[in-house]
Amino acid sequence: MTHPDDLEQLATAELDATDAQILGELRDLWTAVDPPPPGLAERVQFAMTVAALEAEVARIVQEGVDNPAAAVRSDYEQVSTVTFASESVSAMLDIEQDRTRGLRTVHGWVSASEVEVELRERHRCRRVPVDATGRFSFEQVEPGLVHFVFRPTDGRDDRPVITPAIEL
Repeated sequence: MTHPDDLEQLATAELDATDAQILGELRDLWTAVDPPPPGLAERVQFAMTVAALEAEVARIVQEGVDNPAAAVRSDYEQVSTVTFASESVSAMLDIEQDRTRGLRTVHGWVSASEVEVELRERHRCRRVPVDATGRFSFEQVEPGLVHFVFRPTDGRDDRPVITPAIEL
C-alpha cells in the first residue's frame, strides 16, 4: 500500500522516462480509439491567435464557387470569391488557381485604405499594405487553410480584424 506522503511526493516530482512512456501509450490508445476531429488543431490555433491579438473576428458573408452547377453535386467545391465583414472592416477576396503549379493568387479589396493585410499560411506569414483604393494581392499562395488579419496603420487604437480560416 502506498503511503499518502509518497503520493504527494510523486505528484510533485518531475516527469521521468516511465511517465513519458505511459503518457505516450495513452496518447496512442486515444488516437486509435477516439481520434481528434479533422481540423481541430487549426480551430484551436485560430482561437489562440484571436485571443493573442485581442482581435475582432470577421464573419463570412458571401462565398462564390467557380461552377455553381457543380456545387449542387458536391459538398466541396473551390471557392473563387469570399466576402468578410466585421464592425470596422469589410473585405472581398478573389482567388485565382494556377492549375499547372497548384498555387493560388489572392486579389483583395478592403473597405479602408490605411490598413495592412497579413496572410497567415501554414508555415509563413506575409504582410502587404493596401493601396489608396484599398486593394492588395498575394501571389504564390500554397493551397490549404489560411486566414487574413487586417491592421489599421493610421495610428488608430482599433483592434485588428481576423477572418475565420478558409481553404484555398
